Amino acid sequence: MPAHAIPEVLAPDLLDRVRARFHPWPLIRDWGLVITDISPGRAEMRLEAKGLVVNGSRGNVNGGVLATMADMTSALALCTAFDGAMPFATSDLHLRYLEPAFGEVVARAEVVRISGRGAVTECRIHSRGHVAALCTAHFAITRRTPG
Repeated sequence: MPAHAIPEVLAPDLLDRVRARFHPWPLIRDWGLVITDISPGRAEMRLEAKGLVVNGSRGNVNGGVLATMADMTSALALCTAFDGAMPFATSDLHLRYLEPAFGEVVARAEVVRISGRGAVTECRIHSRGHVAALCTAHFAITRRTPG
């Protein structure tokens, strides 16, 4: 399988297409996740620590929500190599929780390496000016895309 590459320039409508595809999902909509940016090999999502995503009276974002956010943001960064398509699946995800996440939470992911069969990403989740969680993930590229 040929190696894939992150393009230098993305289609101008890619962010809009990705938002149109994912923002209606109940998980994203109900949690209040927002895809804020996509650039070559990078993506960013934001979340407010309120409602369904917090741990009761403590007010911090649930760890499972942070893991899901890291996985999704990493996948969005990788989809820039496929013009928004996702011919890949998460095969390994490691998340290290560094401190509780409160208030506005921002996940920023970047593709570290991509080959014909897989990709590695890194995602940092920020809260209150600090890195609250650090994630590395491996994605298995499952099929070739046209072109």
